[in-house]
Amino acid sequence: MAIPRILKITLMGSAMSSAMAMMQGHRQTGAYGPGINCTAHWLYGDRAAQMDAAGGQATLVGLATNTAATMFWAWLYDRALGRQPGLMRRLAVTAALGPVAYLVDYKATPKRFTPGWELVMAPRRMALVYLSMVIGMAMGARGANTDTARP
Repeated sequence: MAIPRILKITLMGSAMSSAMAMMQGHRQTGAYGPGINCTAHWLYGDRAAQMDAAGGQATLVGLATNTAATMFWAWLYDRALGRQPGLMRRLAVTAALGPVAYLVDYKATPKRFTPGWELVMAPRRMALVYLSMVIGMAMGARGANTDTARP
């Protein structure tokens, strides 16, 4: 069953992107909170990006939102990889993941439901968050169980 692989992909992608969002938010604003709190803007509005403290309700909602979004991308990534992906397939799918996620998140999604990182950080910092998500997801997929039996 592929669920364990999806969970590993999700957890690694979410942990890496959340950590990078907090670091890049800190570099941009001087506080760790805004980089993850801004992801809660769907609930709290744009003021979530101005909440400097990490660890409050906005942080919990931001982390949960980022994890849920990462789970969506993990599911698509897992499906695109297939059961026994070769090296070229892994490389192609992994390379496409970040740009596709960005385009869907920021071009096809209503503003209220975007990640909200544009409220806190410059585009190049946002790119690092997406890159971190992709690296984390690739690490989660590496060596993870598939539903094929091994001899």
